[in-house]
Amino acid sequence: MSCLQAFFCYNIAMKIYIYAFLVLAATLIAHLFGINGLYWNIPSYDIFMHILGGVGIGLFVLAFLKSNFSRFADKKVVIVLGVLGVGIIWELFEMYFNIAGAPVGTKAYYIDTTKDLFDDMVGGAIVAWSFIRK
Repeated sequence: MSCLQAFFCYNIAMKIYIYAFLVLAATLIAHLFGINGLYWNIPSYDIFMHILGGVGIGLFVLAFLKSNFSRFADKKVVIVLGVLGVGIIWELFEMYFNIAGAPVGTKAYYIDTTKDLFDDMVGGAIVAWSFIRK
């Protein structure tokens, strides 16, 4: 890779990092509104939050790949799997602090966790298929 190509990839990655930061900041702000009542008043708010979080993490993974692994074979799969990994860590956090949508160990808990991870991956897939061009 020439110096010019490396500089160009670096600039693109920095822009994507900024987008990721902005989306994740918006996710944090939306989460703060959520814990003040929107999670309970709007049933689909949790879905929106997980998809938005998946987009933010997906953008971060994309920027990381562009800045460090510009020739990686299948970035789409890595983005979705990276979002899934962060989603699993988040679900473990919810389980540890007992803040999941349902009591841990119940059928409702497993359904909620599966739905949350699916929503996270939808956000990652949006990034993967929107920002990766062949």
